[in-house]
Amino acid sequence: MTQSLLIGVPTIRPAGRGTRVSALVGGIEAWFESDELPLQPSPEAFASAFLIPAAAEGRQLELEAPICPVWRSGAADLLPVIGGWWGYRSEVPDGVRRVAAGPALDGKTALCFSGGVDAFYSLLRYPGVDLLVAAHGFDIPRAETRRMAAFERSLREVAQALGIRAGVIRTNLREHPHFAGVSWERTHGGALAALGHLLSDSVSRLVISSSAARRDEHPWGSHWQTDPLWSSSRMAVEHFGEAVRRGDKLIEIADHPLVQQHLRVCWENANADVNCSRCEKCIRTELILAACGKHDDFPVFQPGATLARRVDDIAKVPETPLLIPYRAALQSGLDPSVARAVRALLRRSRRAQMRRRVRGLVGVLRRSLIPPRASAPAVTTASAAAPTAVTGTAASPAPASPVTATPSRSLNLVQS
Repeated sequence: MTQSLLIGVPTIRPAGRGTRVSALVGGIEAWFESDELPLQPSPEAFASAFLIPAAAEGRQLELEAPICPVWRSGAADLLPVIGGWWGYRSEVPDGVRRVAAGPALDGKTALCFSGGVDAFYSLLRYPGVDLLVAAHGFDIPRAETRRMAAFERSLREVAQALGIRAGVIRTNLREHPHFAGVSWERTHGGALAALGHLLSDSVSRLVISSSAARRDEHPWGSHWQTDPLWSSSRMAVEHFGEAVRRGDKLIEIADHPLVQQHLRVCWENANADVNCSRCEKCIRTELILAACGKHDDFPVFQPGATLARRVDDIAKVPETPLLIPYRAALQSGLDPSVARAVRALLRRSRRAQMRRRVRGLVGVLRRSLIPPRASAPAVTTASAAAPTAVTGTAASPAPASPVTATPSRSLNLVQS
């Protein structure tokens, strides 16, 4: 029998200068709070955050509070998509009918804002953003108060310069055991959508910026196919920018003074600075800027004179799709010393990828050549010869760990 992951009725209460919305999820509190933004105890927020973690655990998501039928219809369309990507088996329970989306909502628009290339591109290209919303506890852990304070200053300066509002929502979501056991790369889309549902009394549209262009798409937690499916009758979730590659976005907005002064791409939290200028993502971004002659316009990074040495310090580019901006930077033109360092990095990366492929092939060959172990013969006692009735729970399988992925089990979304 499939175990359930129960989400209790969300509650709201004062917290410091603002409010906290929380719900028990699997008996453990998950919460969101803000000093300035009007949060609502939205069941859709918690359902969005925990739908994919429940699928990864092979659990049945169960909610005590009524859920919007538009949201449930979107979840019914989303589950087969993530099942195809990651092997999560999913079923839509009987009685959940497909509900057509209502007319376009008329209200304010919030943009999930991290200060990165995708977020800045959406801010400068999406028409009519009214609110920048950031989360403390997503890519910047709650314990990183100094880094968050630096980012929050940038967030508010950007919003003030454009004459719009900004706000921060703090959360323990990534620390919750039922959420933390699944990769953030798979769960972050639902987590971002949760922010919109929490704001559904003051905002009717949430914009999530694309991470990859459609031509380079791959399974990812935030995706043009899945983000709109988190919508409800009160909150439209939109995915924006998927027609443009990130490197091209950066080139397009690199002349804007706000981008030059406030761009934040680093997620490794290597030091107290907004950008460490040492991790692969920082280096990749700096190379694009160097190739278009804009690096020295960005004081948020270390000087371009040290770029070649810092490229040499990168062991490898971790994924093949990430090689695209490096090759594009080489083609666009780099300082000779930087170009040499990039070519050496690409060679190291190709060798690392080849070693990984060889190890994978060796593993396949070993599994195919080594015969499986023979099962031990069954031992039959005299008393076992006669048929007996087995009762009780001793023969039942042990329940699954709450944070262990079990793709072979099914996921239902039901209402208590």
